Amino acid sequence: MALFQDSTQFEMAYKQYFSMLVGFAFQYVEDSDEAEDVVQEVFSNIWNQSDHLEVKTNLKSYLFGAVRNASLNRLRHLKVVDSYAQATMQMEESDQTTFMEMDELQEKFEAALQQLPEKRRQIFELSRFEEKKYHEIAEELDISIKTVETQMSRALKVMREVLGSYLVYLIIFTMIMLLEGCRGKI
Repeated sequence: MALFQDSTQFEMAYKQYFSMLVGFAFQYVEDSDEAEDVVQEVFSNIWNQSDHLEVKTNLKSYLFGAVRNASLNRLRHLKVVDSYAQATMQMEESDQTTFMEMDELQEKFEAALQQLPEKRRQIFELSRFEEKKYHEIAEELDISIKTVETQMSRALKVMREVLGSYLVYLIIFTMIMLLEGCRGKI
């Protein structure tokens, strides 16, 4: 048997309980618009499901229980939305900080490269940017592999000293540069 025999009974219940239910919902959601939305939603659900609903208590108790549950659901939903918004803001702030740090890192990296003697910088760039192996560099520059190893060791020492606090970002920067290089080859 349907909860309401017709729309007139539904309308009477709506008019009789709406204000009380909004006040009750307000105790949970603490916002009058949200409270009204919760009660509207409860009545809408009852109307849409009135043929299938079985009310084992009186209508008033059922409505207050439904509004309480809907209010708690709304609070949970709002909490999830708020958590998501905060996480998104933190990620955006983190991304902004990371980009600023990456710019600063790039400047420091380029300054450190400029500190290297010409030949050492050339060996470093061939190794790190062109991804050449030591024996390839030695052949190209007509020097021994041992000289390449020594110059790379000295270059890396300078880079570690200058960029020590940025080492993690340098690794990320290098990975990004390598990935961009790979994309260009595809």
